[in-house]
Amino acid sequence: MTTLARPREGRPVLDGPYDGVPDYLRRPLTRWLENVYTVKPDALVPEMDEVGLERLAALLRIDLRGTDGFGMLIGILAWTDDNDERLLDVIHYTLQIPTRLPKMWHELEVLLAYGGSMWAASSRGLQRRVDATATEVFNAATAASDSASDHLALAWSGAHGRNPHPASAWHHSIKALETSLRSIVCPYAETATLPFIIDQLKTGHWRLELRGQARDYAIDPLIKMLELVWPDPNRHGSPIPESPATKEEAGAVVLLAVTIVQWARDGQIIEN
Repeated sequence: MTTLARPREGRPVLDGPYDGVPDYLRRPLTRWLENVYTVKPDALVPEMDEVGLERLAALLRIDLRGTDGFGMLIGILAWTDDNDERLLDVIHYTLQIPTRLPKMWHELEVLLAYGGSMWAASSRGLQRRVDATATEVFNAATAASDSASDHLALAWSGAHGRNPHPASAWHHSIKALETSLRSIVCPYAETATLPFIIDQLKTGHWRLELRGQARDYAIDPLIKMLELVWPDPNRHGSPIPESPATKEEAGAVVLLAVTIVQWARDGQIIEN
């Protein structure tokens, strides 16, 4: 959500964001799950997406023996047992697995946003709510179906997903940059790594289609940005051991990667 309802004049801003599941959101979230897995709700015995429910139960290691139909969903909801983390996990994996009915994740996102949740819904699962502008840039950079988008999605999930993994976010940011830039900078080197690409930018004749303070379209700002990403502090075999990347660093690296990949897509990195 880019805009939320504002309080009327003289009233305080609504509280939040909430990490868990406030009581007022529990029933609406449960109803959203029911709508996902109930294929024919108006039948005397509702027809359920039993295959989808079995997939969900398998992912979460929930024993559904002795249940079928609507009882399978009841069993999964009973497993959450008023546990916020379990209910969020059920929603997170439901967003990702194949189901018979469309999941209407946009409706879920509206509900979470209005409810003050720190979790945002996407087709990739629940992710920590991020500044709307940054999210829009990410969505634009991953609109194309290619390897760079795949790596950016994994990087974003590593930085902002249900289970943050800063090392993975950093690793996949580098992979996205390598995939995106090698086809422009060194198409003859199909396996070129980021340090090789940086060297080629330094020694070649390149321009960035941003005029800069000197109005010379220098490539140096791009090189400096890439040098913020490389080397990866989490890489194996580093001669000088480093402390692991923080989630704050990983988030910054992902945003750099998203920006540079979009520049590459827009043709803003040009050889003179």
